[in-house]
Amino acid sequence: MTPILLLLAVGATGVTSYDLTRFFSKKFVALGITGIDIHKLDRPITAEMGGVSVLLAVSLGSAIVMGFDGDRSFLFLAGVSTVSLAGLVGVADDKLELRQRDKTVLIAAASALLSLSLASRDSVYFPVLGTVPFGILYPLLVVPIAITTSANFSNMLAGFNGLEAGIAAISVGVMTLLSAITGSLDGALLGVLLLFAYLGFLVLNWYPAKIFPGDTGTLMFGAGIAAIGLIAHLEIAAVVLFMPAALDFALKLTSRNPFGQRRVFGNTQVNPDGTLAPAGYPALVHAFMRVAPTKERTLVLSVLAMEGMYAVLAILVTLVHF
Repeated sequence: MTPILLLLAVGATGVTSYDLTRFFSKKFVALGITGIDIHKLDRPITAEMGGVSVLLAVSLGSAIVMGFDGDRSFLFLAGVSTVSLAGLVGVADDKLELRQRDKTVLIAAASALLSLSLASRDSVYFPVLGTVPFGILYPLLVVPIAITTSANFSNMLAGFNGLEAGIAAISVGVMTLLSAITGSLDGALLGVLLLFAYLGFLVLNWYPAKIFPGDTGTLMFGAGIAAIGLIAHLEIAAVVLFMPAALDFALKLTSRNPFGQRRVFGNTQVNPDGTLAPAGYPALVHAFMRVAPTKERTLVLSVLAMEGMYAVLAILVTLVHF
């Protein structure tokens, strides 16, 4: 791939994402595709399903790559397909509120092309343990489970301005860098397109947000991290980057009603001074709120800083192995 083609694809992706996000932030409000920003005192009505702009921008960037770079492999196409199909599942979930079981099955199905392209892969490297063989179970189980788990974990830390897109930008950025370092051009290329798509979206999703990503944006991010990890053989780095989400999940599991806390305890409340009061169930963001009075922007920066620390750990783990 020539530098000019790379710049064209990446530039088109970033600009398209930003322009579409700006357009949808107004159009979706007019169409009633909205949500309430519950962490503001005035609870403004805000456009939802903004991840559509990321989906369309990545599709455009990928089309440019596939159309003008004849050397692109089937593996890159499989990664794009997985991410795009996960985004379409997110669109369906945003519009139809799919059951969790149906959503899981659809996301697993979205990984079919990636499983096929990785049919010859049969092992995963684990720190301390070394290379662990999985044989035929790698394409049949490891790939769909990785995509499905990552996509669902991407929804764990959500609901605050800039949080999902910020985590996506940090995680995808690290996976892109590691893919380039380890020589996986397909992984790096998929990563850089996703990175600029989320950066273009983040401009208007940052506090105070003009638009929310919806499941369209979060499912794509989760599937993207897993897809890059599988393509570039960086599975452990992807796992490390999801540790804050895994910690949040573990905290919620300690509740008596781990999958229905909001119905029982309600949402985080906003005090008159703008600080946040945690709901009565364990969660990572609630732990930050209990340590010290915090407002939404500070909370988001704190969680992103935590994600940044895990990003450094993911880099170190990979470089030691590499």
